[in-house]
Amino acid sequence: MADSRPTPGELLVLICLECGKEFMFEDEAPPADLSCDKCGNAVFRPFAVSPGRDDVEDEFRSSTERDLTPEEGPGDVTPGDVSDLGRI
Repeated sequence: MADSRPTPGELLVLICLECGKEFMFEDEAPPADLSCDKCGNAVFRPFAVSPGRDDVEDEFRSSTERDLTPEEGPGDVTPGDVSDLGRI
């Protein structure tokens, strides 16, 4: 498992099966003798992720970020709230 190489534009993530610690490799292949520095395990679950935003992140942001344009549509933000942000 540790001899796989990340494809261009992706991030290779190896997760320790024992403790769950993540090891990330972007440009280079993981070392052949890789072992977890937390628990010493040498068995990992590999998966590749594409860097950048995805649907899950976009949904989270849309449901948690503050509305900075109180003039557009209903919301709980007032012009005073936006002014207060400038004083932080």
